[in-house]
Amino acid sequence: MINSCAIDLNEGAGIVQLIYAQPKKEACEFIGQASASDGGMVSGDFMSDADIHKGAANQMKNKAYEMGGNLVYIHQQFDENAKLTSTKTKQTMMGFVYRCDGLKQVQPKDTPE
Repeated sequence: MINSCAIDLNEGAGIVQLIYAQPKKEACEFIGQASASDGGMVSGDFMSDADIHKGAANQMKNKAYEMGGNLVYIHQQFDENAKLTSTKTKQTMMGFVYRCDGLKQVQPKDTPE
């Protein structure tokens, strides 16, 4: 039996917020761009649409957190296999990562001395 599930959220990445409107430039510093995907032509057939979306969102939060961001403006989101199947088999998000005042901040990692 094939068992497939969404990408896990890494420790700390839960502080990252995903939004669909551009943040105010006065409160946020642009860090960079990121993309995230989950599903695929094989594994996507065994995952619910909700799990595919959750996996892509978790991967985006993980990447943003690693970059030092706490907010991602999702610029584009699409199902790459929309013409091949009626369900989401692979979802991709493309976004802009920001570090914004007033939101929880990424904690510095402990560095060995």
